[in-house]
Amino acid sequence: MEVLVPAIRRRDGVGERRLPFMSLKRAFRASNIRVRLLVGLMLAVLFCIQCTRSDAFRVHPLVKQVSGLPAAGVRPQQLRKLERLARTDHLALIDWALEHYRESYRDYTCTLVKQERIAGQLKTEQWIKVKYREQPFSVAMAWVKNAPIGDRVLYVEGKYNGQMLVRPAGLLYKLIGTQMRKPDGPEAMANTLRPVTMFGFRRALESLRRVYTLAASRGEGVCRFLGYREVAGRYALALERVLPPHEDYPAKTTIWYLDTEWLVPLAIEGWDWDDRLTCSYLYRDVKFNVGLTDEDFTPEANGMRLKR
Repeated sequence: MEVLVPAIRRRDGVGERRLPFMSLKRAFRASNIRVRLLVGLMLAVLFCIQCTRSDAFRVHPLVKQVSGLPAAGVRPQQLRKLERLARTDHLALIDWALEHYRESYRDYTCTLVKQERIAGQLKTEQWIKVKYREQPFSVAMAWVKNAPIGDRVLYVEGKYNGQMLVRPAGLLYKLIGTQMRKPDGPEAMANTLRPVTMFGFRRALESLRRVYTLAASRGEGVCRFLGYREVAGRYALALERVLPPHEDYPAKTTIWYLDTEWLVPLAIEGWDWDDRLTCSYLYRDVKFNVGLTDEDFTPEANGMRLKR
């Protein structure tokens, strides 16, 4: 009777016995490795798919879903009207917000949290301190996080031959000083989707209105009320607009958040027809009617110097 024992290799290499159960064990080990490799490959593919689609499921950390209604600062009658229009007529809601803005606000300061996809690449999120005045249209920006080539921008309508002042970031400023550039010139638009001349709550509402009006004239688009959100500590209505592919539509999906008390869009986000995030603009630390003057929009007041 043969007794099965492990194979023994003699020092001279002679007499090795290969037993059936040892071959079977190696076969299972090989199969196990193949299974692991296959599972690993599948997980990698799923991870890549998720990465390409992650923009579509993004929730900004400064935007939170809330339950219930705002408890203070908004009259019940106003809240009922807001919600009715949010469910039935976004265009009328924008018209109401624009009328309220024109009657209520002269200037404001805020922090703009901005992220854009430029030339197919989603850029890093930028934080910008902003001073804004309606008359004359004036904007002063100072980057506090992830500045592009310039970390200061000043634009005052009717001054500097229609150009904006740009302070280069870092050592470059010491070498060449403040520069003048066209707000919508190639250099400016290489770093942003919207020129400084399009900044602000009023022009954001007007831009939203233009697209809603165009879509309505074509009988296109789906509009929804998504409920209430907390945006940087403020209560807002969440509104969604979805449009079919068209060259003169800025995005497939636009979600914008209208402050229930101030009636300004505290945040606007857009996704393209591949469900990729294209832009995100969020306003925080907003203070209205702070009394900004001409002096607040001079180069000296904004850390700039012009060559004499």
